[in-house]
Amino acid sequence: MGIRVGLIGCGRQAPKHISGFSAWGDVDVVVADILPERAEACAAELDVCAARAVDDIFADREIAAVSICTPPASHGALIRRAIASGKHFFCEKPLTGELAESRALEIEAGRAGLIGMVGYIYRFAPSFEVAGRLLGGAGEAEPARVLGEISSARFRLGGPGSHAAWQHRREAGGGAINEMLVHMMDLVIWLFGPLRDARMLASDVRWPVRMINARPVEADAEDWVVASASTASGVEVLIEADLTTPTFVQQAEIHGANGTFMGSIQPDMPTFVHCLEARGEFRAGKTACNFGARNLFEPQMKHFLDGVTGAAALERGTLRQSVELMEAVEMLRAGAPGGLGRRLRTG
Repeated sequence: MGIRVGLIGCGRQAPKHISGFSAWGDVDVVVADILPERAEACAAELDVCAARAVDDIFADREIAAVSICTPPASHGALIRRAIASGKHFFCEKPLTGELAESRALEIEAGRAGLIGMVGYIYRFAPSFEVAGRLLGGAGEAEPARVLGEISSARFRLGGPGSHAAWQHRREAGGGAINEMLVHMMDLVIWLFGPLRDARMLASDVRWPVRMINARPVEADAEDWVVASASTASGVEVLIEADLTTPTFVQQAEIHGANGTFMGSIQPDMPTFVHCLEARGEFRAGKTACNFGARNLFEPQMKHFLDGVTGAAALERGTLRQSVELMEAVEMLRAGAPGGLGRRLRTG
C-alpha cells in the first residue's frame, strides 16, 4: 500500500529522511521549505516533488504524514498544524522546547488518533540492540541476564557543531543538551528504565564565537556538558556531550558483575561483549560484534510508516517516551544552579 509523505525543512536531515522513506517501498515524498528555492533544489537533487509553500503540505489531503526536519523552536507549531490537518507526524528531536507543550501535544495527538514519533535514532543501532539483549531485566530492578548486576555505565557523544548557526543559539533550541546529550539520555532510559535523579556536573560555552560557513557566529548555548544520572533500578551513569570535538565520536561502556559491553553507532569503533562466564548467546571471554556501515534512517522510517499504516505497533520514539525524556532533562536543568551557559561545578 502506497503512502504520500510531506517533508518540511530541506536542510541536512532531509536527504536522510528521504532515503529512509524510499527504502520502505511505495512512498511519494513532497518537500517544502520556508525558502521555496531550497525546496526546489532538494527535490531536483533527490528526485522528489516540491511544494510551492509549507502551507501546501498541510492543505494536501493526499498527504497522510509529515516529516519535520526544522530547528527545534518551530516543532510545536508545525506539529499542531499536522494534528489540525489530521496528519501523522515524525519530528526530529526534541519534540518541542517546552515540557508543558510536549505533554499537551501528546494528549492532542492521542485524542485525534494520530501517530507521532520523535527521531531518537540510536535505538535502531545494531550495537545498542545488542546492549538491550544483554540488559534483560535491568529496567525492572533485577540483575541483567548476561552482564549480571550493573556497577556503572558511561555514554559519550561529541561532534564539531559546525553545520548551522541555530545549533549554538538558545532561542532556537540549540546547545549540546538538545543536540547531543538527549540522544544519550534516551539510550540510558531505554536500556535501564526511568531515572531517579539527574545532575549537571559541568557545563560551559567553550567557543563563544563559532565559524559557520566561513562566517563568525556568536554562541550563547552550552557546547560542552557532563552529567550524571541514577536510574530507578540503581544504575549510576556518567553522560558526556559536546559540540567541540573536531570529528564525530560516540561510545558507550556498561560494566556488570559478569562482564563489560563496549559499543558505538560508528562502524569503525569497536563493539564487543566480554563475559567472565558464558551466559545466553555469549561465551566466556571477548565476543566482537561487527555490523559494518548501516543507514539507520531505513529502520527508523520503516518503524514510523509501519505504525502509520498499522503494519506494526509503534514501540520506539513514541511521544510518551519523548515526554519522559524531557522530564529527565528538566530534572537535569533544575539541578544546575545559576543556569546553563557558564561553567558549573556542582555535586
